[in-house]
Amino acid sequence: MGKRSEDTKGEKMNDDVIGNLFWFFIGVVVSVASFNLGIGSFSEPGMGFMPFGAAVLLSILALISFLQTAAKRNKAHSPSMFRVIGSRKVFFVFAGLVIYAQAIPLAGYNISTFLLMTFLFWIVEPQKIGKVAIWALLATVITYYVFSKWLNCQFPIGPLGF
Repeated sequence: MGKRSEDTKGEKMNDDVIGNLFWFFIGVVVSVASFNLGIGSFSEPGMGFMPFGAAVLLSILALISFLQTAAKRNKAHSPSMFRVIGSRKVFFVFAGLVIYAQAIPLAGYNISTFLLMTFLFWIVEPQKIGKVAIWALLATVITYYVFSKWLNCQFPIGPLGF
């Protein structure tokens, strides 16, 4: 192998380590914030129950990925996630999530989630808007019924009453 191949492998390894540490840190911060909200119990979950569980899972997966990266230091690797996805898409997804968090109390769960899912499906792999809208509507309806009806979570109601 030439020097260029070795440099790419080293850069990829550094990207993976940085990415894993970033997601681990995000998971720890969110889990602490969720714990402060109150996680309750399985029978009576508190406001922070779902975010706490998701954040702990995120931290565990980041730690597993970090350990796998460390174990495979000398083996061939696929391209880094950050190089494959591209920093523009990562920025747009992050910006979309920030806007969603601000919009959900104003527009309600259904409208905000539909718009977010439409945006995310379109950003990940641009497709025909009709197909994207159908998948976004399906994702919104399914998550609404699972969380609102089945798990009895309360969502903000938008200006249109849903």
